[in-house]
Amino acid sequence: MSLLKWLSGSKTKAIRDHSTESTGSSYNPQTRFKSELTQSSLLPDSDPEYASYSGCSVIHEDDPASDIKGAYEKVLQNKGPFQPKDIKFEVNKNRSFLISWYDLCPWLEYSPTSQAAYCYSCRAFPSLTNKACRGQHSEPAFVNVGFKNWPKAIRSFNKHQSSIPHKESTVKIAGLKSTVIVGDVTVQVNKQYSIEVENNRLYFNCLLDSLLYCCRQGIAVRGHREDDNSLNKGNFLELTELRAKDNTIIKQYFIEKEKSFRYVNPSYLNMFIEYMGKDVLQSIIRDIQDSKFFSIMVDETQDLAKHEQVAICIRYVSKLFITHEVFLGFYRTDKTDGETLVNLIKQFLQTNNLIIQNIRGQCYDGAASMQGSYTDLSKQSSFVRNTFGTLQTLYSFMGASSKRNSVFEKILSTSSINVSQKTKLKSLSDTRWNCRIEAINSVINTLPVIVQTLQNISDNDVNYGSEANNLLNCILHFEFIFCLFLLKTVLEQTNILSKYLQSPSINYALVKEMSIKTYDSLQDLRSDESFNKCWESSQDLVKNNGFLPPKLPRNRKISYKKLGGGHVFPEFHDEKSYYRISIYFPVLDIVMKEIKDRFNENDLSILNSLMETLTNESPSQSSIQEVCKFYGPNEDDLTAELKIFNKMFKGYGKVNKIENRILYLKNKDIQNGFPIIVELLQIFLTIPTSSVSCERSFSCLKKLKNYLRTTIGQERLSNMAILYIEREREVNNEQIINLFNKNKNRKIDLE
Repeated sequence: MSLLKWLSGSKTKAIRDHSTESTGSSYNPQTRFKSELTQSSLLPDSDPEYASYSGCSVIHEDDPASDIKGAYEKVLQNKGPFQPKDIKFEVNKNRSFLISWYDLCPWLEYSPTSQAAYCYSCRAFPSLTNKACRGQHSEPAFVNVGFKNWPKAIRSFNKHQSSIPHKESTVKIAGLKSTVIVGDVTVQVNKQYSIEVENNRLYFNCLLDSLLYCCRQGIAVRGHREDDNSLNKGNFLELTELRAKDNTIIKQYFIEKEKSFRYVNPSYLNMFIEYMGKDVLQSIIRDIQDSKFFSIMVDETQDLAKHEQVAICIRYVSKLFITHEVFLGFYRTDKTDGETLVNLIKQFLQTNNLIIQNIRGQCYDGAASMQGSYTDLSKQSSFVRNTFGTLQTLYSFMGASSKRNSVFEKILSTSSINVSQKTKLKSLSDTRWNCRIEAINSVINTLPVIVQTLQNISDNDVNYGSEANNLLNCILHFEFIFCLFLLKTVLEQTNILSKYLQSPSINYALVKEMSIKTYDSLQDLRSDESFNKCWESSQDLVKNNGFLPPKLPRNRKISYKKLGGGHVFPEFHDEKSYYRISIYFPVLDIVMKEIKDRFNENDLSILNSLMETLTNESPSQSSIQEVCKFYGPNEDDLTAELKIFNKMFKGYGKVNKIENRILYLKNKDIQNGFPIIVELLQIFLTIPTSSVSCERSFSCLKKLKNYLRTTIGQERLSNMAILYIEREREVNNEQIINLFNKNKNRKIDLE
């Protein structure tokens, strides 16, 4: 069967030349040319004329006659034409194949099996009929038949390599090789686009990191002038310029301005702060929702712009019984009455998808409970009031002038007292009472230096000498010295409770226990032995420094007989009795009474019943019934769980505390067996005892909204406060970038 007859028969298939179509689709020779070659039927598999090609006993795998359609695979494998040289070429018509023809026609291949020449390019990409080829097709002699007419070889080679099908095949091979090495046009475009998107996102990550640094440090983001001529463009821009020195992406985008948009103007920064603040807020909300139960703490204060700021904090307990108190933002309100605050809290809970029915505790203005006992102490005892007043006046007098302070420091440096933080004068804080004991200790440690300083100022300062002299007379009085040691003794006992009330990990059981122990320790001080220690310490300080000794006050009398006459104060035989009866015992009595009253007013029956149920080995049935009635669990189920759990727990903890029971549950991993007890423990730990977290957030408010930043927006203030206070929580930059990518004002590719 001749080739022309086979081509004109029913087996003829037309191969479409996809490279010349104008369909607009991408050109992919790896898929289209391979399909084209597979569809071609230039070589009939069953034709006996070509069966002799496999007659050779050993056929090289690259032999053109071994696989007529295998040239395409050779191109993919980056193999060239098969050009053997160390073989004996067959003579045909007194001529044979010449090795020099390989150099003349690099596309030429030779088959030792068929003793014929082939075209490497046309075998890889044969072309039957194509409009671009003007009806021409690849020559079968160079594709599958094999060329053997050696006398006409040069003329036939030149004619073949100048044909359109051959040129087209050569171009296709070049394109395929380029595609294999670097990919097609579409791949290259996609790769370049991916690199650009990656760099854009990297740049945004750098911007967000710089902005987050400013927020977490509580420093101003913007500057007064942010143009290129400004010497100080603000913390954010200055930090970004600093990072550009060792960050090529920031340098490329921000300094060299290769992009038309740098996204550093105020509107974008406010948007990023909002995204970051909401990202942290949503993270907190998810944790609260996972824990189910929570308590709310609210307090308000006035900022420098005379706006009422309401701080909202949430207390919740994780599945591992870890207590968290988190800050959820500042909210401005025009009024602070009960109805306004209730509406504000309801709106806040609804906005953040927090179910109001899951609230298990509320705390408002708990700072009054912490400092009330001391405030009343100052009001009821004139001795304490005068002592605190003298301490604050002394601090203000010494700190108001650098000249007076330098006199104090100079005398202190020449004394035998070790200079440290404890020797510096402290101010009296209205809310942090542990600062007051520090102020008292600093005065006691440096009292001789203070006296010398006031004497120096009194003798040499014309303008403020009289004030120094008045202060000196107050300090040299024995009553002031005695009250210092008395208050030091009292505050050392109460300071532990005061510090514990500042901790987010406190719970009702520990607060109640600690308040009882504090009360007992104060009760122990109410003895002659404790008084004698305080008296002797005061006497030693007075004698060693030549201060005025104690003396009885002058008895005041009412001169009018019609009013009864007589003495206002009882008569005392010695100074020691006067200080014990008139000052020492009354001060202790006032403190103990106020501590007892303050903690008893929060001594709720349900909390006591809940504490007894969770901590007692044999809780009363009345307490169990009250807990079940208030919180809803089944009484029989709770009783059964308590009976089994207390038997298992017996002997585990030396002290029957709630912490030991929690530790036992966690170590034994038996939470699933006691679901009601676990839930009640979480509720008990969720109940707050103070709103210290709200008070602590006000320190952040003063730092963020200072006198230079009073015009800061409310939403921006709240978001920056969340980022500042909840700095331990991670900010998901990738999520923020994805969120910004949806913004219509975006003019940069981010995905």
